[in-house]
Amino acid sequence: MPEISSNRTECPAPSSAGNRAYWRVEGSLLELSALRQVGFFIWHTQSYTERWRRRAGMLLKTLLWPLSYLAGRTFATRLLYTLLRGLTRDRLDSLGEEYFEYFLKARLQKKAVDALRDAQNNGQQIVLVGQSLDHVLRPLAQHLGVELFVANRMEFRDGVATGRLLSPVIRSRGPFAWIVSGDADGRVTEATLLSQLGLREPGQLASAPQESRRSVTLNPPAVVPFESAPRVDRLNVRRALAGKHILLIGVTGFIGKVWLVELLEQIPDIAKITLLIRRNRTTTAQRRFEKIVEENPTLDGLQKQYGTRLGDFLRQKIEVVEGDVSHPGLGLEENLRTRLSRSLDLVVNSAGLTDFNPDLRDAVSSNVESAEHLVNFIRASDHAALMHLSTCYVVGMRDGRVCEELQDNYAPAGVKNFDAEREIGSLRETILRIEERSESPELARALRRQALGRGADESRVAAGELDGVLKRNRSRWVKNKLVRVGMRRAQYLGWPNTYTFTKSLGESVLAQRGRDLPIAIVRPSIVESSQYTPFSGWNEGINTSGPLSYLLGTNFRQLPSNAKKCLDVIPVDMVCRGMTLIAAALIERKNARLYQLATSGINPCDMGRSIELTGLAHRKHYRTQQGIEHWLKLKFETIPVSKQRYERLSIPMQKAVVSGINRAAEKLHIKKSPLAKAERDLTRAEKLIELYEPFILHNEHVFECENARLLSAALPEDERSAFAFEPEAIDWWEYWINVHVPALRRWCYPLMEGRPLESRPPRDLGWGPEPSAAAAVAHSGENR
Repeated sequence: MPEISSNRTECPAPSSAGNRAYWRVEGSLLELSALRQVGFFIWHTQSYTERWRRRAGMLLKTLLWPLSYLAGRTFATRLLYTLLRGLTRDRLDSLGEEYFEYFLKARLQKKAVDALRDAQNNGQQIVLVGQSLDHVLRPLAQHLGVELFVANRMEFRDGVATGRLLSPVIRSRGPFAWIVSGDADGRVTEATLLSQLGLREPGQLASAPQESRRSVTLNPPAVVPFESAPRVDRLNVRRALAGKHILLIGVTGFIGKVWLVELLEQIPDIAKITLLIRRNRTTTAQRRFEKIVEENPTLDGLQKQYGTRLGDFLRQKIEVVEGDVSHPGLGLEENLRTRLSRSLDLVVNSAGLTDFNPDLRDAVSSNVESAEHLVNFIRASDHAALMHLSTCYVVGMRDGRVCEELQDNYAPAGVKNFDAEREIGSLRETILRIEERSESPELARALRRQALGRGADESRVAAGELDGVLKRNRSRWVKNKLVRVGMRRAQYLGWPNTYTFTKSLGESVLAQRGRDLPIAIVRPSIVESSQYTPFSGWNEGINTSGPLSYLLGTNFRQLPSNAKKCLDVIPVDMVCRGMTLIAAALIERKNARLYQLATSGINPCDMGRSIELTGLAHRKHYRTQQGIEHWLKLKFETIPVSKQRYERLSIPMQKAVVSGINRAAEKLHIKKSPLAKAERDLTRAEKLIELYEPFILHNEHVFECENARLLSAALPEDERSAFAFEPEAIDWWEYWINVHVPALRRWCYPLMEGRPLESRPPRDLGWGPEPSAAAAVAHSGENR
């Protein structure tokens, strides 16, 4: 496959040149200083060392500016912009917006703006012309509602400026231009403009305009069908899903809710969606669903569409049943299970435990035994297919390109004769052995001594109180033991944590026991904020990038990471588009066995870029805030460093210093150590980074996603806008700065800080105290 270039190229300008009016920015709208702009870009370089080096260069260029100007205005302009060599396009775009918003916008000449708007109202197509970089002139053009502009453009390679200006160079107007400055009408004829720019051919100017709207053109590789994927010539999603009955497991999760809403919005002819929801200790499945409908923002679009009829629409389309996928028969009563097995067309399992290192019992139950029960349910069904959500990271601790091939008995470390079924049996034996040991007399005596403490008199402690403490301590001992055992076993076999280990075992169960069944395993990568649906910037809970992004928004400066390693993030609505395509393919039996929904193989965003974009997004936020704390955070941006430098200069070193001060305070019998909280915060940050090291430092994965792209290519033209799976269309700058980090700040950061989310009144659906017909069906099938 050809290599993908991450460089952004502008769409060609419209060809309506006959009605164009070139409008010189300098002397009418603004007085733009190229020296000042370059200085601004240099002053806000990410690295402190780089800043001072560039500032020294800037001082030298300023001193030599008169001489270089005498040598030629074009030469002087080119020489000045060489200082920006090594800056990324992302940083220049972001700082260009900031420079316009906070420095240029207030300096716009009102008379010139009014004159420009009059020309627009008279039907003229204004083309702004300025000596600034396009990163500064684009936000100006957008502010004025101008579609085209001509500006200086840097050459970029892999998103990094080479220091060279592309032709044509928009040089300054000349030493005596100030004499005619101040004219509100900045229009210039094409001939005059050619003369000012030192151009000889009109064609050089005709090809220079750029569009003010951001556009990204990536030339992704052609979709290549591999032998493992069936050929799909045409896939009509709405026709495939019309009149079908789907069982969705995991609707209370992030992906489940978004996909449910997408189905209801995009497939109006779907017959029924049955939701399998587990009962909580105090809350029925029906009530859990009602709370989602009443409170969750994902349904805002449906509420806008149906208004007061939303409750009736949901009654018609949704059925709620109470069960548990980790129980045999999905926890359903036999009569309900029989009815569903006859009518279901598709079962979708998006449930699962997502803690990285949970209690091994919970991991096996949620991620392994649920797969066993699903295979049995599908085999007993009349014609239902199964879509099972896993994760791309089941590949474990290995490097390289990851193909969409489902392997039996897979172990990343290459352990000989590894057998998934035998491994599952061994894990169950380990769990049983640890639980039995927890009841042993030896452990009981140790727990009793621990509960009583040194020199405590057992006769003075109430028996009931002591028994309660012993029970809690025994439960804690079992859980901690099983967490460590699961983690050690996972890492021995080549997985970074228990989550990916047990998810992979679940895949092996489906691959081996469901070989003859219509099953598709779907592996999303790191699922994050929505790009468009249910609305731009929806997120929920504390997802993978949330804690790291939060940490990068503090005074933390150095993140141990491989700057060139891909951080495979995919918006949740892109995942849901892929799921809808796969659902249609499953129903029509045109599916592959495995689908990876990822971006690294088509539109990669490496760790260095992710860290810089996160810093720029935080910068944009702090720029709007007041106070010394926000000003300081504006000056600190995290940079990727090696693990050795991180340990020598960052959190581990800081923690060692703070711990030493706290120990000294303890020896001096100071009751309240001045840095106790700082040590706790550093410990939490250190553990967080250790947890995420497999994603940010180790294992350079590149996940192929050709099978989903094959389905997308088979869509009819009228369905592409709704269902096309196109990771190449993601503009990471726009997504990270204006969508993802603001979404984390709104929906995730408050949870990390222990603050409530913004309150919103519950939807009144008019359901009343009486359960709906669907609820009545659900309660008749409860497994009590």
